[in-house]
Amino acid sequence: MHFSAHFISRVFHNVKSVEVSAQGIKILRPGHEELLPWMQQYRPPVITVDWLGARLECYKQDTVLSIRIQKYPEPQFQGQLEAFWINTHKVRLSGSITSLEQLLQRRYLSVRYWAATRSVIAELAKYWSGWQSQAGLPETLQQAQYTVTELNGWQETDLAQFREAYIQAQLSRYASFFDTVCAQPLTQAQRRACVVQDERQLLLAGAGTGKTSVMVAKAAYLLHSQQVTAEQVLMLAYGKEAAAEMQQRLSHSKVKVECATFHSLGLEIIAQAEGRKPKLSALCQNDTARAQFIAETLASLCQDPLYLRDLLVLLKRQFAETEKCEKLVLASHAAQRLIRQFSEALSFYKQALFLGKVQSLSQEFELWNSCFRPVLTDYQLYLQKEQCIDFDDMITRAIEHVRSGQFRSPWQVVLVDEFQDISPLRAALLKALLGQNNSNALFAVGDDWQAIYRFSGGDISMTTHFAEHFGEATIQQLDMTFRYPQQLLDIASEFVCQNPNQLMKRVNSSKVATCPALIARPDDENALNIAIEGFLDLTAEPCTVLLLARNHKFLPTPEAVSRLSQCFPRAQITALTFHGAKGKEADFSILLGLHKDSVPARQQSAAIIEALLPEAESYPDAEERRLFYVALTRARKQVCLLVPDEPSPFIEQTLALLD
Repeated sequence: MHFSAHFISRVFHNVKSVEVSAQGIKILRPGHEELLPWMQQYRPPVITVDWLGARLECYKQDTVLSIRIQKYPEPQFQGQLEAFWINTHKVRLSGSITSLEQLLQRRYLSVRYWAATRSVIAELAKYWSGWQSQAGLPETLQQAQYTVTELNGWQETDLAQFREAYIQAQLSRYASFFDTVCAQPLTQAQRRACVVQDERQLLLAGAGTGKTSVMVAKAAYLLHSQQVTAEQVLMLAYGKEAAAEMQQRLSHSKVKVECATFHSLGLEIIAQAEGRKPKLSALCQNDTARAQFIAETLASLCQDPLYLRDLLVLLKRQFAETEKCEKLVLASHAAQRLIRQFSEALSFYKQALFLGKVQSLSQEFELWNSCFRPVLTDYQLYLQKEQCIDFDDMITRAIEHVRSGQFRSPWQVVLVDEFQDISPLRAALLKALLGQNNSNALFAVGDDWQAIYRFSGGDISMTTHFAEHFGEATIQQLDMTFRYPQQLLDIASEFVCQNPNQLMKRVNSSKVATCPALIARPDDENALNIAIEGFLDLTAEPCTVLLLARNHKFLPTPEAVSRLSQCFPRAQITALTFHGAKGKEADFSILLGLHKDSVPARQQSAAIIEALLPEAESYPDAEERRLFYVALTRARKQVCLLVPDEPSPFIEQTLALLD
């Protein structure tokens, strides 16, 4: 029998006799006796014979105990030793293997379950691997011993094969369920995303790939397969409109799971922890009211000559204020810009304070900080006086209640939509909820190609470096878009992936093209009419048309849209910004305002706001490129680019991909 080098040999001398019983092996020496209990022995004792005679070897922890036997034992003695040892340890082996086999049959072998399985198997292997029975094991124990040896030797390929076998079994078992749970049968990739159930799971879902269907089907599958109850599932959407749409889809599929926003979740946690639902401040819901509050606060603070001096210096530094005055003129252009900046900074600064990131602000913001902090203090005092909170308080106070244990999460599975837009603060709330129980699961659905909200705090790294933020994870992709034809898919994908930091995805289209997916026309005064006429020539049915621009100023006025609708009654026409078009789709779309100085947009946030936001990407115009990708991927049939005299470089790059 072979033993690894870490075993230490201990030899017993002057042994008078050895007694074997159900309790263990008793070694009798002059004036001393020692019991070696079976429970402490890692494997059955072995009798060996050499030129000096017989020797009994026992295995206790990391020590080999060698006992000289004065006379040769009876032939059946080895079998007796083995039988006593097996009778002591077989219950644990049988019970552990039965539990493991049941676990492996009824659920996906996730990262955590595999770690637990591997730990159990490694412990069993100390006892049951590396030796063969000389007396003959019962068949059930032989099979259990074989299972231990096999699992203990598993490599990554074995684990992958086992997981794949489980997935295929579930896909077969629930085939009819996946055919009918949503309006259309799910694709194989969508079904696999439902069946795989890891503690941390990221699903990359490109434009038009049916991510909402997967969210609904995932929740339905978990309930249908009785892995969780409805009360143990939390579904989160980015905003009220998205949550309402998700809730409607859940209801249509008869899935009794509630979909919340992060803010409504925060309110629920606070209400349960504190016994009442807090009141939301009017200032955080009304930009004008908040700006007025800041203006009045500044006027009051400037009664202090030292504060006034610092504020005037700040205005001069930031906005090149040239007015020679010794008092603050709130109506001045510079003062109004500072008020807007302070108003925008309130949320980001409070988040940075909570996350411990304010200290990292460089010294160049020292003056700004000294002027802003008194405004923030007055703002917080106002909230306390009015006994209300703002949106940031909703999240931070909820995090504190979860971390302190005042709120205990009832959710075992958390499903999050539009994950590419999640902020560090919302991510902190997720981590707090998940951290209450290491068996909690996070299913995140997002698309790093559509991450366009850094300006409001979205952190794309939460998606592109998902495992670094949330732990070891399974990452999957949806491989089929149902919205637009392959030509547009190829162009848009290649365009956005010119940034090498975007995650690569292989996506195909289910749409059969009936016309060129992308066309370009000169942007003149009749361009919109000509483009819409061209769309109507492609279909005899009523159709929908999106007019999309980077900024509102390039969109036609509501009156102009109304006139277009009157001219083309078969077309339902809607005008939206690129940001506003996120999540929308139509038969046709027209992209306008694509001037060199407009797309990509060159306007940047103030330096202090940039410092408070998640770290910017190094690739030039990374988020603007993704925003243009969003605009390109709204049309089911055809996109028309209106090309001005001095076109955006994005137009040139896009049209180059047509060749």
